[in-house]
Amino acid sequence: MTTVRSAVSWPNDKTYLFHADDTYDRYDSVTGVREDSGLPLANWPGLPRSPDAFVWWGAGKAYAFLGSTYVRYDQPTDDSADGVEAEYLPPHFTLADNWPGLPTGDGGGPDWRNGIDAALNWGNGKVYLFKGDSYVRYDITTDRVDPGYPRTIAGNWTGLTPDGVDAAAYPGGRFAYFFRGGQFQRFDVDADRVDASGPLDASFRLAPTPSGGVTPARMLTPAQANQLMADLIRRGKLALKSPAFVDGPAGIVSPRPGQRVVVSPPAFDGLRFTNQISPTATVIDNLDQRMLIALYRLTRWVNNSAPDVAELLHLGIGHGNGPANDCHNEGRALDLSGIVGTLNGTAFSRSVKKDWGDLPRPAGVKVRISPTTDALGFGLFTTVFRFGTHECEATAFGAANKWPMPELGGTGFVIYPDYAPDAAPGTQNAKLRADHQNHFHLQVGVTFS
Repeated sequence: MTTVRSAVSWPNDKTYLFHADDTYDRYDSVTGVREDSGLPLANWPGLPRSPDAFVWWGAGKAYAFLGSTYVRYDQPTDDSADGVEAEYLPPHFTLADNWPGLPTGDGGGPDWRNGIDAALNWGNGKVYLFKGDSYVRYDITTDRVDPGYPRTIAGNWTGLTPDGVDAAAYPGGRFAYFFRGGQFQRFDVDADRVDASGPLDASFRLAPTPSGGVTPARMLTPAQANQLMADLIRRGKLALKSPAFVDGPAGIVSPRPGQRVVVSPPAFDGLRFTNQISPTATVIDNLDQRMLIALYRLTRWVNNSAPDVAELLHLGIGHGNGPANDCHNEGRALDLSGIVGTLNGTAFSRSVKKDWGDLPRPAGVKVRISPTTDALGFGLFTTVFRFGTHECEATAFGAANKWPMPELGGTGFVIYPDYAPDAAPGTQNAKLRADHQNHFHLQVGVTFS
């Protein structure tokens, strides 16, 4: 097996390792087994050579880095062919033009705009880019490198080769993988450290990962959501009150795929969902398993960097005022009303109503929250919005969601205080905006099933 140049995990439950000789190997992320090797790069239309780094971005897009340039690879949600998008074919876009915040080398060190070594999506709204002995954290919501980077691998990635990595991939679940030379290192996401390593030879396997590990919640099948939920329970990320979780020799006995569940305590990995209508409630009940996965992933997005979020406030998840087949009454929607936590040791609380919906609307201003007047609230609320467009229904339903994802001040299925601000009075969009001055609405699946 030749040295791995780049790697990427795809939402088809496959992980691909690309080699310098323009071949690649395909692994099944669910079983961990290598399915094929020495496959031709021609199977990836538009890629001129094996990428230096390759990362799944979400929303049907991936980015391949080629020296100082990059291309965007499209995985259509319909039956059309995948491949590099036409506008990204030569001459390619450059890292210097479109990846803001990459280190320029002006203060010493390398110029990252000339190329990166490896990239991986951490599944929490952050993408990590590696070059030499350092790395940067790129934020999907702000579309730029976070402040305070680059940082060294040593001291921040326990057990990882401090001199650098050639490739990286994260198929979701508990483990990520790093490659250097003829060696691999497996990184335990829960323990935040390397837990296994060895030669990248014919015996190499991925740890089995539940199907759908990098698939958006809106696209999960009931069976995938069931397996992902079971994995989270086994890892101690949440607990069910009912039906009781039962593992059997052949797999999950209970709950069944598609069965609504009750989570208690109402928390995921220690982050509590508090119902503001009933603050003492100790459960999230009537919960669709796909929405359960969305709620867990939301906790990862809002806690992916400072501040430290401890509580998400809401006005309902598994119940609503509409008909029985409404998305709330089927446990497929969240009305998020606030965020509570600490920043640099100081407690904070941000209310969608008080800190956004109640703000005055100056003439010509579409989006009233501002990083200038409330950087903390703006950062939190825009992260929730971008999460919703990546994981929940965005522009349509299920597979019909297509890039580009909505921007704040537009329309779609994530609804909030400045939704469709130009909508004429009396229209449906104007009514939706008026009804959502105190919360975000996020849903999985159609409004009425």
